[in-house]
Amino acid sequence: MKYKILVFTLILSSFSFSQKQENIFLQWKIAKNDTLKYQTTMHAIKAENKIIEKKDSSSIFHEFGKFQDALFQINSNIKYQTNLHLNKKNENLIDIEMFMLNNESNQYLEKLMNEANLENQKKDKKKRKKVKTENNDIENLNFDNVFKNLIDSNNNVVLRGRISKTGEIISTYYKNSQKNLISILFSLPNKEVEIGEKWKLNLNLIEMDQNFVADSTSNQNTVYIEKIIHQNNDQIAVIKYDINEYVLGDFNTPMAEMFGMKNNEKIYMKTSFIATGYFSLLKGKWINYEGEMEIDSNFSMLGGKSKTEFKLIE
Repeated sequence: MKYKILVFTLILSSFSFSQKQENIFLQWKIAKNDTLKYQTTMHAIKAENKIIEKKDSSSIFHEFGKFQDALFQINSNIKYQTNLHLNKKNENLIDIEMFMLNNESNQYLEKLMNEANLENQKKDKKKRKKVKTENNDIENLNFDNVFKNLIDSNNNVVLRGRISKTGEIISTYYKNSQKNLISILFSLPNKEVEIGEKWKLNLNLIEMDQNFVADSTSNQNTVYIEKIIHQNNDQIAVIKYDINEYVLGDFNTPMAEMFGMKNNEKIYMKTSFIATGYFSLLKGKWINYEGEMEIDSNFSMLGGKSKTEFKLIE
């Protein structure tokens, strides 16, 4: 009896060890002439501002606060769709396009312009009211058309990228912010990995210029497969993302005081990204993906805390 128990224990241990050491190869699988479509959410949660504390309603800070609110409303209302399809010239590459599904941002901008025009009309009642109104209408029309034409001319595309089937970023020539977005949503390790084995994303969430002198920095960039779920004759890799970046130092520029910062004040910025994705090994695509990026900073007029929620839904 003891011999049977020992054999059973050894078999069970061997099975657990082999499952843990299993090599997993993640890759996108898209058929020729097919398009993988995701409803894409990038929902901004309103920032808690630490910098702008001026109470004067006529100050530049008050006006910028209104501008921030407007940007938040625009960003919160926009809906996106992301399409992935094989590159026409090289079927080992995948082209990515993200575009807006509606024109709610355009409508909101038009509303803002109309409100601004009404304020101007009230202030300038005694100054050639009719001429002012006509000029405002023309400015509003021009602004609206410029914004609409800018979006329409590019077929509403707000993001482009290119990756290999194994998830390596090929389009390294785009801006860092675009590369970051492609990286967190669509890149894969580009090699076989084991459960629990860690790899890094090709990204830099924090960018500073030559005016910043760092005192201390930290960078944690960890992605790994937590486990494999067997579901409906498929294997689903549960992938965890844990990314944190931090900088602290001095920002040396005469413009600092204008933006509400003191010359002797240390500038810091913290950025984190936490996400969980469910990737089908059989179908070669995300089944579900949800993440949250948080930014905390006292740097610039955009200082404060803000969050953005990311979702991919097929």
